[in-house]
Amino acid sequence: MFTLPTARLLLSDFSESDIDAFYATSNDPAYQQYYSEEETTREFWQGIFERILAGTETAERTSYQLAISLPTGELIGTCGVRIETPAHKQASFGCAIGRPHWGQGFAYEASQALVDFGFEHLSVHRLYAETIAENLRARALAERLGMRVEGQFKEAKFFRGRWWDVVTYGVLADEWRALHA
Repeated sequence: MFTLPTARLLLSDFSESDIDAFYATSNDPAYQQYYSEEETTREFWQGIFERILAGTETAERTSYQLAISLPTGELIGTCGVRIETPAHKQASFGCAIGRPHWGQGFAYEASQALVDFGFEHLSVHRLYAETIAENLRARALAERLGMRVEGQFKEAKFFRGRWWDVVTYGVLADEWRALHA
C-alpha cells in the first residue's frame, strides 16, 4: 500500500472499506453544485472508486488517487495525480475535502505533498487542473499551489440547466521547483 505522510495527514491508497467515506466527501450540496446531476450519484462515485482501486494494482502505475486521513484514521478527502499522457509527462491533478474540514489548510497540505511527489518521483513535466470557473475554492487552491491560469473555456459544460465556463490551471516542474527551493 502506497503512503505519503505530511505534518498533519496521511495520504494513502484506498481500501475497499473506504467507499462510504469516499462517497461522503462528494455527497454534499456545497460540493455537488459544480457537478452534473449524473456525477452526484452513488453509482457514479462507486464506478470512480472501483477504477481507483484497480489503478493501485497495475504494474506500471500512472495514477495516484489517494485517501486523505487524519492521524485518527478518519478519512476526510481525496487527492490525486493522474498521468494522462506518459510520453509527454503530463498529469492532471485534483483534490476534494469533506466540508466539515474546509478552511483548515488540509487541501493545501495534501496537495502540496502530492504535487511534489508527482514532479520529483513520477517525473511529471507539466501538471494541470481543470475546474468550473465559479468554483472559487478550487481556483484558490490552484493559485496557492503556484499554478497559473492557462485558459478559460467559455460555456464549455452544460449541466443543471445552464452553461458553465471551465478554467485550466497549470504548473511546470521547473516552476514548481523554483517556488519550493
